[in-house]
Amino acid sequence: MDARHFRCVMALALSVGGLAQPAAAQTVSDKAAAEGLFDQGRAAMQEGDFTKACGLLERSQHIDPAVGTLLYLAECYEKSGRTASAWATFREAADAAMAAKDPQRARTGRERSQRLEPVLSRLTIQVAPETQHLPGLTVDRRDKPVQPALFNVAVPTDPGEYTVTASAPGYEPMTLTITVPERAGRVSITIPALRKSAEPDKGGTATPPAGPPPGTVGMGKPPGPADTSGAAVNLSTTPSERHSSSQRTMGLVVGAAGVVGVGVGTYFGLRSFSKWGDAQDCSSTSCSPADGTLLVDDAKNAATAANIAFGVGLVALAGGVVLYLTAPSVDRAAAHRTLHAKVGPGSLVLGGSF
Repeated sequence: MDARHFRCVMALALSVGGLAQPAAAQTVSDKAAAEGLFDQGRAAMQEGDFTKACGLLERSQHIDPAVGTLLYLAECYEKSGRTASAWATFREAADAAMAAKDPQRARTGRERSQRLEPVLSRLTIQVAPETQHLPGLTVDRRDKPVQPALFNVAVPTDPGEYTVTASAPGYEPMTLTITVPERAGRVSITIPALRKSAEPDKGGTATPPAGPPPGTVGMGKPPGPADTSGAAVNLSTTPSERHSSSQRTMGLVVGAAGVVGVGVGTYFGLRSFSKWGDAQDCSSTSCSPADGTLLVDDAKNAATAANIAFGVGLVALAGGVVLYLTAPSVDRAAAHRTLHAKVGPGSLVLGGSF
């Protein structure tokens, strides 16, 4: 794997959070499945079932990316009223066509995206400055994370109702709802400063419920109905401990995915070397030129797969190590503390586990 390929894979992996889409279908069966989904998607569009059609075309594009599929998908989005998705997909198709040296489709993608731009609606998610700097802050729109770089920015958005949720460790979450209009609307929603959530009692003692006046407990006076109730304070975990455990777990998962990626890259690398050897042997024997060409193509495909798998695997492995090592330490001795207080007839009983 040469340095140029490795840098390209690193940039791609970091730009999408360590997840890479396949550059092309790897097997004939994948291509056949993608073609079948594409044909079904076009048929559903002709029948006017755009929800079904868009889903089929999305699956076809995921299996075997192609400029033609992108153009049909963008048109499906437009006809279903998802103007922002259509605009973005037409632009993506234009860029892909330019890379494939297909000027006619590139021009079609640009013209269609430019035609949609004046009718785009935009949504601005404004976040208070004191909230933006909270550690562990997450802002979701329809359960999908919003990147901090998009805070306070008017983003082209498909029309419809959206639920925006903001949360951070140690603070009460906030959920807001807003409706984006169909044509050329500009709306905004503001997330104010989050309020701190109630914290457990850190004094190590529990307050008994209201009962007899001081001096009557243990003296045989029958307690009232409220005196027989019990109270318990659970100090099992704190928000910081839960955050540390979650980050360490995530680090292990991401690291494991990186190990798998490196393993897959090793497999395809060995396969590429094997196919190159077969191709060289073929050139010195009586096998046909067509067989030699197939062996060379197989070697190149395996090398490409090895580059992608190695790059993604190394990025994931490094990310897992960083997540695990940067997780905040916690007091393990305090991870399982539970204190109970029980008021009974004429008595006060304290107990728990530490």
